[in-house]
Amino acid sequence: MMAELSILAAGCAGGVAFGLLYLALLKAGTRAIAGPRPALAFTALAALRAILVVGAVLGALALGAGAGALVAGLAGFVLVRVAATRRARTSNVRASGGGQAWK
Repeated sequence: MMAELSILAAGCAGGVAFGLLYLALLKAGTRAIAGPRPALAFTALAALRAILVVGAVLGALALGAGAGALVAGLAGFVLVRVAATRRARTSNVRASGGGQAWK
């Protein structure tokens, strides 16, 4: 039972680390749109994110991760994504003076 919990905790921690790296690459890609060669930079970073996803899943499977560890990793990723989305939404509302930033 304890070993199973530690595997799930490690999977969740791996998902959090993966989520932080993935979202950092996404942020770099969106900022690259304002650069001198936006299509090339954005496409290259999108390909890098895709390689990261495939590599993370294949790496976890190669290490013998079961379905529970993969789901825990997904939960860690979702936690980071929800936190980043809420943080971005809050900063956009503050920057726009309390209104909708996209309208």
